[in-house]
Amino acid sequence: MEQNDLTRNVVELRESLKIYDQRISQLKDTIKMVDQNNLEKYKEIKIALQEINNELSSSKTKIFELDDALNRLERQAENYAKVQDIKVIEKYLSFVDPSRFLNKDDVIKIVNEYMNSKKWS
Repeated sequence: MEQNDLTRNVVELRESLKIYDQRISQLKDTIKMVDQNNLEKYKEIKIALQEINNELSSSKTKIFELDDALNRLERQAENYAKVQDIKVIEKYLSFVDPSRFLNKDDVIKIVNEYMNSKKWS
């Protein structure tokens, strides 16, 4: 009887070991698939991050260019007349009223002479 029990126990242990071996093999396969999937996802994420970095670099460049353009416009705007200055000029012109000194024909003649002169060419 003891021999039969021992044999049965050995057979049961063998079957259990086979089952465990199969489970371990399945787990190894699953781990391998997970590793492959993780590697693929890592590559995709790396590519996406590179694209984001490229876009950020491009955006930074554009921002610097816009900032430079705004600074140039600001420097140029300093040379323009202010509203207050224009109003002062308007007041002086209203006092002088250049239309009293020149008529339309005179202005056309002066413009034509200037355009035909060597200064214009």
